[in-house]
Amino acid sequence: MRSGKIVQTLGTKLPVTSAEVSEDGRYITTADGSTVRFWDANHFGLVKSHSMPCNIESASLEPKHGNKFIAGGEDMWVHVFDFTTGEEIGCNKGHHGPVHCLRFSPGGESYASGSEDGTIRIWQTPLNHNEHDTSPANGPTDNVKVAADVVTQKIEGFHLAKEGKAGDKEKAADV
Repeated sequence: MRSGKIVQTLGTKLPVTSAEVSEDGRYITTADGSTVRFWDANHFGLVKSHSMPCNIESASLEPKHGNKFIAGGEDMWVHVFDFTTGEEIGCNKGHHGPVHCLRFSPGGESYASGSEDGTIRIWQTPLNHNEHDTSPANGPTDNVKVAADVVTQKIEGFHLAKEGKAGDKEKAADV
């Protein structure tokens, strides 16, 4: 029976703003200040640490290949980095406020970012040269574009009314 007791405490120099256990249970990804760290989830040692171009609020490891991660923060951009080298391999611009949270989809084909600007953006994950356009588990990436477009349409039709209750744009217009 599980006790709910603390198993291990991992220390960082600055406040941790994001923590995520990888899909396969191998890594704990954390963000603190301008650093993204990857910890061994079984032995709790530091595996990798990468310095970021700005203070980071959130980071997420790609779940399928584990070869890239995303990070977002005060510069309003969602950066894509190579897991091994820490080199930036992509950047998504579109938010008009700091990025506070982001996560990959379970299959890694897309990711979502949430910002202080009040928007949630869905992004298609860029492929590396060694990745293929299809996945036995997820099908062709063309389906990802369609799925992302459908999610985007649903999100665009969603609006918060002045009282803070969710509703369609038409209902919000009546307020």
